[in-house]
Amino acid sequence: MGTRRGPASIAATLATAADELRLAVRASDPAEASGLAQLRDTGWQLTRLTGELTDLVALLAEHTGHHIQHPQGIICPADGATTEHLARACRELAALRHALDTAHTASRDYYTAISLLSPAGPDSLRPSP
Repeated sequence: MGTRRGPASIAATLATAADELRLAVRASDPAEASGLAQLRDTGWQLTRLTGELTDLVALLAEHTGHHIQHPQGIICPADGATTEHLARACRELAALRHALDTAHTASRDYYTAISLLSPAGPDSLRPSP
């Protein structure tokens, strides 16, 4: 059975993942081409990541929606428009979820396309006579 995690744990996990991803991207050399197996694996992991992020946004929307139902527990000192700010946050999460759904579909399509490719044999690199 899986362990349930609270919002603080999710935030800490996201911070760690974002930091590690940033380091990995910065350490990569764009001049070195990845092999097809690596591209395929990266595509699969990207598909998993976009799917999990979509699920996370749905969870955040649910948690944010709870605060809309009980706005008396929150104040907005700047202008006092607590409900309006919560409603805007929910709209932004809906837009983010839509964007992540699009990204998830694109990552799945990338993975499918790259998975149909195979490396050519060494003879295919020689020019034709």
